[in-house]
Amino acid sequence: MRTLVKFLRAFAPLAALTLAIPAQAPAELLFRPGQPYVNYAYESYRAYDSILFGRDRTPQFDALGQFVMNGINVFEMQEFRSISPSPGSIVRKPQLYGTYLNRLVVADDSYKGVTTRFIIGDRIRAKFTPLTLDLAAMNGMRLDSHFRGGSLVLVTSRVDKPIFEALQNNDHRIHGSESSEFIPRWATYLMGADLRTQLQGLDAGFSWVNQFRTDSLRDLGENSFKGTLPSIGVAPQWVVVRVADQYVDDAVGARVRGATLYLNGQPFRPEVAAYDKTTPDRLTMTVTLDPDRAVIPPAGRDNSNTLVIEQPHQLPSPEGFYETEGEEALLLWFKVPSTLPGDGAFGDPVEEVEVELEVAGDYQIELSEVFEGASSNPVTYFYTAAQSEGRPEIGNFRRVRVRYGRQTGRTLLSAHVNLDIKGWLLHSEIVRNYSYRAYPGLNRRKLDIFDDQTHAWFFNFRRDFGHFSLGGEAYNVDGRYSTVLNVQDDDLRSYFQFLSSPFSYPTNFNEPRLANFVAGNRAAPTNTIEFNTVDDNDDKDQYPDSYFLRRTTDLSTGGRFIEDPDGVFPGLDADLNGRPDINENNNLIPDYYEPFLLFDVNPDAYEFGEDLNGNGVIDDRENDELPDYPYDADRRGYHLFGEMPIPGLPAAKATLSHYQTSAPFQGGEAQVSYLRAEMSRRFPFIGNLLGIYKLKRIEDDIPDPVFGLGRSPIYFEPDVLPPESLSDEERLNPLGIPVLQPDPLLFRDSWVNRFYVKGQFTRIENLLVEVSSRYDRNRQHSIGDQSSNTISDWAYVARVGYTWNPWRALRVIPQVKWLSQDLSDDDGTVLEIDEQFFYPILRLEYPISSRTTIKAGAQGFPILESSYRNEFSPDVDFDEKVYLVQLNNTSNYVGYEVNVNLGYERRQRRFLDKSRRDQDLDFHRFFLRVIAGLRPLF
Repeated sequence: MRTLVKFLRAFAPLAALTLAIPAQAPAELLFRPGQPYVNYAYESYRAYDSILFGRDRTPQFDALGQFVMNGINVFEMQEFRSISPSPGSIVRKPQLYGTYLNRLVVADDSYKGVTTRFIIGDRIRAKFTPLTLDLAAMNGMRLDSHFRGGSLVLVTSRVDKPIFEALQNNDHRIHGSESSEFIPRWATYLMGADLRTQLQGLDAGFSWVNQFRTDSLRDLGENSFKGTLPSIGVAPQWVVVRVADQYVDDAVGARVRGATLYLNGQPFRPEVAAYDKTTPDRLTMTVTLDPDRAVIPPAGRDNSNTLVIEQPHQLPSPEGFYETEGEEALLLWFKVPSTLPGDGAFGDPVEEVEVELEVAGDYQIELSEVFEGASSNPVTYFYTAAQSEGRPEIGNFRRVRVRYGRQTGRTLLSAHVNLDIKGWLLHSEIVRNYSYRAYPGLNRRKLDIFDDQTHAWFFNFRRDFGHFSLGGEAYNVDGRYSTVLNVQDDDLRSYFQFLSSPFSYPTNFNEPRLANFVAGNRAAPTNTIEFNTVDDNDDKDQYPDSYFLRRTTDLSTGGRFIEDPDGVFPGLDADLNGRPDINENNNLIPDYYEPFLLFDVNPDAYEFGEDLNGNGVIDDRENDELPDYPYDADRRGYHLFGEMPIPGLPAAKATLSHYQTSAPFQGGEAQVSYLRAEMSRRFPFIGNLLGIYKLKRIEDDIPDPVFGLGRSPIYFEPDVLPPESLSDEERLNPLGIPVLQPDPLLFRDSWVNRFYVKGQFTRIENLLVEVSSRYDRNRQHSIGDQSSNTISDWAYVARVGYTWNPWRALRVIPQVKWLSQDLSDDDGTVLEIDEQFFYPILRLEYPISSRTTIKAGAQGFPILESSYRNEFSPDVDFDEKVYLVQLNNTSNYVGYEVNVNLGYERRQRRFLDKSRRDQDLDFHRFFLRVIAGLRPLF
């Protein structure tokens, strides 16, 4: 055995060497065979990588170094805190994010009953509750999770620079590209969470919505949900206090005196005097007049580019106070130092500024600042810091102390409960609102953030007892309740002041609340954006009614529409096709003024609808400038109603209601009691009948202004061929440029009777007979500056049409339409109207083939012309004739539907008054139009 072990030990090295020698070692050849021969009949052909993606497609790894896939980056978001390795808030959306993914990414997963979907996009619908978050098109990210009995939704967006679609992806090049010098150093973020239980009949939960400013030059611990201010900046030169008459129509103004300035808690009595730039360190208070109450103070620069106060200083009254009433306001310019004497070499920085005033009357106190910024208007927007409640007399003075600060963040905390159980319907919500501010002094690493708290709540219910129903609501929304975060940032200039920017000013970048002129001078951008978590979107489409980036579809700017591209028309899109029902062809002429189209459309004056807020506008068609809260801010009230069938009339019901609303800060009250009876009945083989009667007792002196179009008589409407090209504003508003119209307050103390009836006769096939009539009577009682008066409005519409097939496929369609309105006012408060429209129409249609049709039409005939008559202004009476013939062909081309219209039109309009003969029309028009469908047929 020992001999065998010795043998193996001696043989092991030789065995190892033998195994290491290859069995065959041929000589190396210089021949290179290249790619092998392949016959693709036996294996599938593998195409080359796409030229578009192939060169950019590389192995991609996650943050832990693990391989993910071969691909390209289409979206990236990074947030740095502190300077190393680089400062910045980075959102990247390369070109392929749009061209390849159409600017939308959706990922989803499901695990053990929990379903989750993650969305990144430029236009994401986001709604929690009506008082916290309601956005039509959020540019950001959303994570939705649904589990048994509940759901969780998380949202986030860098709202100030989220990277929008633009020509050549220029917004990404400016604000997201690695080579850009304009990657944001500080940013504004929206974050939100909504957790709710969703059981059968129960929806209850909590919502958190937070907007806050961040600074990438600070550590993570120095950034919080309360927000911060940029660490680089200058201190204010003036804190401007505006004292205004809160409600300009109540004949009660505001008085102010005895101003005290508090700096870091120390009181100072400023010298009331004009500002002198040769002594800039004087602690002065300069008082000027503000004639237009713009959103900013009228700061100016002299020839040396030094900030000055251009308006003259005002002296107080002999009694020692200042007074203002109506539209004009007072501006108190407090010169504030950046430091105070202290232990340091340069003193102690000012970190807190307060102003104490003695005020009386119906006052509203607003604050702003003037600083040495990059804008021609280096100012911030005014914000309301204090206001009187109701409409007090101008009697006793009271001391009011306000603190100035720029907004750093806003937090909304909400709880809601919705029920639908056993005939009970309940909707409720309560919100606590925190607005955070800080003074922008020299030492911004140590901010003293303070908050202003407001709240809002509402609940409404309904209980059905068979055919009988009871319901009601109560609500309270504070006067300063807001969901806005106001951000002034000179870095926002990169949106419009650089040649490569796709969002130039004022065409594509705008500050909606900034007037064109301030104190007689054209206002330049202030680099201010206001971000609202509840849109003003009165027509409930996919576009907010107002946004800081506007029309971006021009070739010079690229991108899609952000602000509403086709106008705002609430309640006027019943078919949901994105166009107003009164302007389906999307031109500048309402359809009720256009030949042939007018048969199916009526002006608003001939329609019926509820007007619960008493401003004379149908509620469903109101377009205001306010966010879409369920109740306006500064409103408190209740509402009770009951519904029951009317005995003996099975198709009729009656409603008895009373509601009361007050405006605690603005002042005013609305009390309304009404009885409403409605009958809607279908008579088989005969027709339909709708009748509504409403008796209302109303006392309403709360103004509710809305946007509207000035009454445009038919003879002022644009011609078919406008004399000059349309402006951008005209293209944006196809029905005209809306103007905010004041509430005429016609129901301060009134009895109102309203009656509406509409009937349709359907007994004869192909025959349309429709008649409607609306009558309103407002009996005004004498109160204040409203005298006893009666305003009555009677409107009629009658239309008849018949479709006749006399021969083969020929269709002959005679139509007649007549409209009449008689609006009278015994006191002459409103413009009286007494007008009639008459339109005789004849249409002919004959299909030559399945694709081609000949059409002809006449509106007005030599012996029976279309006519307009106005009893109060007979000089505008006219007759009109329109003749039209056209050939229509609809074909399919490369998968698209294409329509060709070839035609001829003759139009004549003749005024009866010879002095208006220069406004007559008489022209011939030949036309050829080709219309292509934007979507393929497959």
